[in-house]
Order: sequence, then structure tokens, then C-alpha cells
Amino acid sequence: MDGGDQQKDPTVTDIPVAYVQRSLPRDDDGEIVVESLEEPAAFQAGARLMVRDSASSRAVTRDVSTTIFGSGHDVRDLTMSYDGSRLLFSARAPEIVDADEDEQPTWNLWEYDFQTGVARRLISSDLRAEEGQDRYPAYLPDGRIVFASTRQRQARARLLDEGKPQFTPLEEGRDTYAFALHVMSADGVEIEQITFNMSHDVAPLVGRDGRVIFLRWDNKDNENRFDLYRVNPDGTGLTPLYGADSHDAGNNRTREFLPLSLMGDGRLLTAARLREAGAGQMQPLAIDIGNFVNREGPLFGRVGSQAEQALPGPASSLGDAVAVEGRLADLVSMDDGSGRFLIAWSPCRLREGQTLRPCTAEYLNQGLPEAPPAFGLWILDPAEGTQRPVVTPQANLWVTELAVATSRTLPTQAVANERDDALAEDNLARLDIRSVYDMDSRFVSFNNPRLPGISTLEQFRDPSLVAPEERQVRFLRITKGVLIPDEDVRDIAGAQFGRAANFGMREIVGYVPVEPDGSVRARVPADAPLGLQLVDATGKAVYSRHGAWINLRPGETLQCQGCHANNSPLPHGRTDGMAPSINAGAPLTGQPFPNTRTDVVGFADAGETMAQALTRLYPEREIPAIDMRGFDAWSDPAPAEDLLLAYADLQTLAPAPVPCQQQWQAECRTVIHYQDHIQPLWDLPRQADVGGSLQDVTCSSCHNRRDAMNALQVPPAQLELTGEASADQPLQPTSYRELLFNDNELVLEDGALVDRLEIVTDGEGNVVYQTDEDGELILDNMGNPVPVTETVPVSALIRAGQARNSDAFFDIFVQGGAHDDWLKVEELRLLAEWADLGAQLYNDPFRVPEN
Repeated sequence: MDGGDQQKDPTVTDIPVAYVQRSLPRDDDGEIVVESLEEPAAFQAGARLMVRDSASSRAVTRDVSTTIFGSGHDVRDLTMSYDGSRLLFSARAPEIVDADEDEQPTWNLWEYDFQTGVARRLISSDLRAEEGQDRYPAYLPDGRIVFASTRQRQARARLLDEGKPQFTPLEEGRDTYAFALHVMSADGVEIEQITFNMSHDVAPLVGRDGRVIFLRWDNKDNENRFDLYRVNPDGTGLTPLYGADSHDAGNNRTREFLPLSLMGDGRLLTAARLREAGAGQMQPLAIDIGNFVNREGPLFGRVGSQAEQALPGPASSLGDAVAVEGRLADLVSMDDGSGRFLIAWSPCRLREGQTLRPCTAEYLNQGLPEAPPAFGLWILDPAEGTQRPVVTPQANLWVTELAVATSRTLPTQAVANERDDALAEDNLARLDIRSVYDMDSRFVSFNNPRLPGISTLEQFRDPSLVAPEERQVRFLRITKGVLIPDEDVRDIAGAQFGRAANFGMREIVGYVPVEPDGSVRARVPADAPLGLQLVDATGKAVYSRHGAWINLRPGETLQCQGCHANNSPLPHGRTDGMAPSINAGAPLTGQPFPNTRTDVVGFADAGETMAQALTRLYPEREIPAIDMRGFDAWSDPAPAEDLLLAYADLQTLAPAPVPCQQQWQAECRTVIHYQDHIQPLWDLPRQADVGGSLQDVTCSSCHNRRDAMNALQVPPAQLELTGEASADQPLQPTSYRELLFNDNELVLEDGALVDRLEIVTDGEGNVVYQTDEDGELILDNMGNPVPVTETVPVSALIRAGQARNSDAFFDIFVQGGAHDDWLKVEELRLLAEWADLGAQLYNDPFRVPEN
């Protein structure tokens, strides 16, 4: 690259540019701090918003923010208007010394007018401006502004509907407040929340078609990545866009994509950076989002050469060594048809004492340390292979948030998804799944073992070939994430979440039967984070791969094709690029589905799924149920009775209100708490025929360290099911720890329960003896060598989030098991639900005892 060419470039002199500069931000250890997507509200004092009338090295630089705010503010997120006359940005005032956290300044949105030189805060009211952290503004084609914020007005309103106090929810890691996308009017008066993730939705970018591209923190269950999504400005049509299986950088390193801008050819200009990387380690990329959903996953029917193209220029390495190519802090397309970029770049320099050396082989071979970066502003022209300075690199200077005032064509208005007004009035949406047996365009029945002679969906849906009880999948369980407040609202210790705190808290919205062809049509709550699980006849999740929350706006219908295999790069959820469904639907209009009875669904329309045909005739079949309530509309002859597992048949407290068990409503939820609903199963008095006589088989009475005469004993099966506080973790009951945590086998010695110890032997069966630090044998009082001993492990019986992989527990109660028929099927269903949700202690933060 030619870094010294300062000839006048007439093609860029009339394009104003803006950027943010500050001293190199460092932490307490002196390390340069890189902005984290996980902490959008983080504050770094001392930023200055700089504006230049052109992208020429001869242009005069104006410090806009110091004129507006004075010193000490932080400034980020620069976005130009389409005509290049105005600039959006976010700013935050410095910390107030000795003030409480809720009294500190928040991030606010501002607009700067280049012609008048005047800046205004978009929300003029101080009170309203401080209601949330507002960042990442971008202009919509109709003049409104999309941005990310912690305001979450609709989410907070739903809390009142759920009988909870309003609060600002934390993201799933429970470290910071969650950001969601919002849209506001140009005057800052009308504000609406449009996304409802459990973690952050940030960095919106308005595409050429008016839809909003943004980064979503998919952090459900064991996921932890920032994927690219796309959504209409009204929040409808939310779909994954790119990157779900494109983050692995090898060696346990994770890629992220930031910043985001659009190139003239429609590709996304970004940079891959590592979460684990140091400052300025970014690899410029052009991503073909029009033809690819992953770097190895093209959209169906599209022809594209490659998903990601590494752009020529500096800072092309993500390694940990000296950045010979220099360091890159930011880049943006000039968007003027020239194919050039504006970049914030620092040349590589080495330090030899107090002297700076170039990163040539001579000095690199000496092992000299890299000097701190000195960033400047440059025009990069890949076509000509030139790199021309706009702002000369300066020591201790950090340059980011680049924006170019190129006049651009106004994007088209995004077409909103159609809405069902009746559903919208009830704050509901609709989920329409074509077939859960469509696994990335392959037929997968989830049956294990497979049914002989059944290899296609057409065969599997035929009730004359496959009976309902032969289908492993019987229901779709709809779950909902529970918003978690900060410790000022409710102080919840990690142990009070339970064995797998990363699951957070979950509720069950309800169940809908899966039809023989795998189709499902269900009404679901709008403006809520929803999860899906496929469930068998006992209540265990057969498949719960869905690693992201689903959000639907009121009245919206989500057309879903099927399921997605783990680590598959194929498109999923992106309706503009998926292969045709394997479920062709009904073969003919006016005819029933093959070999089905006709007293319920007499005919179907060609192409209709079974769920679509059924709910067209009986719309109430879309309504979920709190109970697992089957309805077989297809078998001929009709079954004598349908599958039903009802909470009303429990002898303990049901986890759902009685009115919801009788008739589902939009706010009905199943909320399971261990102390309220699971421990009572162990304490419920039970009797069973054991060896021909009726005996007390109450779980907590038998599985106890005290026998019927109150004498100390080893708990049967090394399992104690009492409800008192555990000695290992007082915030959790003993039974909870015993079921979900690995333990050591106990023995009764000298009137005390102690860990059983076994003598350790080597690979040849020889006893291993204890030795001192010099390798000499340690002898006991009798002069004999002391064997090495170890405890005997006892594995947990239940795996949090995986009832189907907890056979060590559930198999005890099946036919032929040690406790055959000691628990009712309704009780086992409740236990399976609790385990599948994450086996939490509590699923409502306001049920947790206050610390």
C-alpha cells in the first residue's frame, strides 16, 4: 500500500466525513479496552465528535461535541441521513461522583445538522430521555429512527399483565440490562419496541429494501453468539440473516461481525473480529447476504461464488502475534460508486527502548515488542491499491465510529407482514409449521427405532400405516422466557436459579397436538420470547434444538417450514432461501387425506397441511391447552379416547390455575417451582403392594438418612429426597442436590455417615501407596505404607434440560422398573416438564425468597 501519497483526490473532496476520536482507552492494568457487544451501556469518557467538510487531508477538522457538551462525554454510533445533511449519534455525560447508579446519566440520541451547525437531543424531555439507555440510531426511509434501547416499553407493560411489577429486564447472563430494538418518530415523541429477545438486539442498519439488519445476541440455553438478523420496521418478519454457524475461528476462538455498513453491490461490509482479540485486530469482509446464510451455506437455488470475501488492505490478520499489517479500528464504505472505504488504521510499529522501529524483518527478528497503536484516518482504494491519509496517525489516538455524508438513494419502504386483526386485538400471533418432520429438507420421524417399511412423510402421515401411539412426537410444547430484574428489584443468588443457571427461568405457554404429517398451527402470545419443544406422550421433549427465541408481533403469522439439525449450515428460518417443504400437503382439492376418516375433516384443499385443514374448519383447534390434550381427527375408526394428561389428576398443587386448565387464555402459563410442585411429590403419602403386602412407599420417608425408627441409615439407592436445606448448598433442598448433582457414595461407620473410600490400584491391579515430595513411602503408626484412597462417585439421576436423557430416574417407574406404577403418569409428566425447562428451583423471580 502507498501510505505516503497525499495528492489531491478530486473525487472525495466534496464528501464530508465524521468520526469519533479519543485517547487510547485503557483498563486498570493498562490494556487497551475494546468495546464489547455484551455491554452496550459501557461508558468511556473523553470522546470527541469530529467533522470534516471533505475526506481530504487538507480539510479543516471541527470538534463538534466539545462545543455542544464540553469535555468528558462519550460519543458513539454515527449515522448519516440519506441526503448527507444530518448526522445521528449517541452520547452520554460523565459519571456523577458519589451518585447512585439510578442517578447516573444515560445514553441519549442526538442529531447534528451540517448546514446550521446545530445539534438537538431527539427526546427533548429530560425525564423521558433518562428512561432508558438509547444507542445505535439509524434513519428509516419514512423519517423515523430505529435504535436499540433498554426502555422495553411493551415488555414492561406485559409484566403488569402477568401480575408482576414493572422493571427493566437483564440480559440472560444477568450482568447488564437487555437492549431491544425500538422505533421512534423524528420528534422523539412516539416510541415503540419492535423486538423481544431475552438478550441484546443492537447495531441496526437499514437495508436498501427498508428492512432493518441488526445483531442479535442468541444466548438461549448453551448458545452464546451474535448473529445477523433482519426485521421489518414494525417488528414483523423477524428472520435470521447470516452467521449462526459461521463464528468458529478455530482453537476455541469466536468471531463477531462489527461494524456494519452496505456496499454499492448490496453486500454487507463488516469486519470479523475475535471476542478474545486485542485492540484493532479486525479482518475486513464483504458478506454476500443476498445469497448466503452461512459461510458454507448458500440459499436454496442461489448461485454465489463465496459467502465472505476478505478485502484487500491492512489488518487482515486475526492472530495474536505482532500486527505486521497494522491495526484496524473501524471502516465504512464511501458508498459513492468508487468501491473505496474510509478506514481508521494504525501502522505497525515496534519499540526499542524509547525508539520506534518499523515492522520490518530486521526488527521483527529481534523480537521487539509492538508499540501502542497510533490511529489515523485513511481512504483505501482496493482497485488502485492505494491508501491515502485523511488524518495523520497520532500517538495515543483511537479513531472509531466512521460516517461518510454521501448522498444516497432513499431505501424503499419495507412491506409489513399481513396481520390478523382479531388475533392482534387479543395480543396474540400465530405459528404455522408445515412439518416438524422436515429436518433440513430430509424426512426425520424422531422414532427410535424406526418403524419398519416407513421411509417417507406420505407413509408416516397415513393413519392406516402408522397409529398415533407409534409416533414418537405427539405435541408441540410452547415455552416462554421469564424476564429477570436486577438485584435492586429482587436479589436472586445464582444457586436460587438451580443446577443450570444459564437456562434462566421458563414458563410453559401450552401444548398443541402435532398432526400425523408433522404440521402444527397454534396461537401464541405476541411480543414475547418464545421457545419450542417437540414432546412425546409422556411429556418428555423428543427434540428441543431450537437455539433462538422466537418473537412475533400482534396478529402476525410465522410460516415455519420444519426443524434444523445441530451445526447444519443450511438455511433455517430464512424464508427467502429455503428448499421446498417435503410436506406437499393434500394431493387434491375436495378430497380427504388418504386413508383418513371423513366425519371430522371431510375434505382438504390441495397443498393444505393437516393442521391447516383442521383449523380452517375448527379454528378453536389453534388454541393451546395447559394439559397434554390430544385430538385424533384422522384415524379410521376413531379412537375410543384421546390422549390426556391433566393436572386435575394430580394429588398435589398444580402449577397452573384451574381456570387455565379448563380454558386457555392469552395470559395462561404453567409455572413450576421445585418447592411448590416437585418436593410435594416426594412428600405425598403413598402405599404400594410390595411382596404381597401393602407398604408405605412415600418417597421422602424411604429415601431418607433416618429409618422408620429414626435410626441413622444409608439412604436407599444413595438417594435422599427430604426437603430440608442441603448441607452442600443451604439455598437448595437436599432432594434437589441429590437428583441433579453428582455425589459420593456413603457408608455408615461408627455411627456416622461418611464417604466410602476405595483403595486405588494401577493399571496392573497393584495397590498405589502415598509418597512424600521426595517420592518416599509414607508409613502409618505401624510402619506400613499408606494406600491411596478415593471416593466412589454417584452420578446425578436427572440432567437439567434433558428429561429424555434422564433414564436413570424415569426408568425406575416404567413397567418392570423397581418402582413400577408408584408415580402416576400425570406426575411423571410434571417431572418431565420441570426437567426439560431446565430443572430450575424457581420459574418466577418473585417467588424466590428474598435474600
